[in-house]
Amino acid sequence: MAARKLQQEFEKCEKQIKLGIESFDGAYDKYTQSTNVTQSHKLVDNLKTQCKKLQRLRDQVKTWASGNEFKDKTQLVFYRELIEQVRDLLLRHESVILTSFSNRKWSSSKR
Repeated sequence: MAARKLQQEFEKCEKQIKLGIESFDGAYDKYTQSTNVTQSHKLVDNLKTQCKKLQRLRDQVKTWASGNEFKDKTQLVFYRELIEQVRDLLLRHESVILTSFSNRKWSSSKR
């Protein structure tokens, strides 16, 4: 009975992860197409929000993976790594947008 409830909980988490990834992908596509720096900052904030939601789910997945409730942990490891890839992607682009913004701010103050 407990195993069935745990499996249902995992399926619910899995669905939330998939929806979160889709939402992040949509926001990321908008970010990559953005040409306005201000809009890019807003989109990065949206990406951060999506990433934080995913990281909460990742923490739950890590808890399950470290326990003995699941015999086959391949899906747990897969989703944990997927969320970490999303986080890494966000970190790379966040540093790029901040660098771009500071360079633009610096060049406009020279005028």
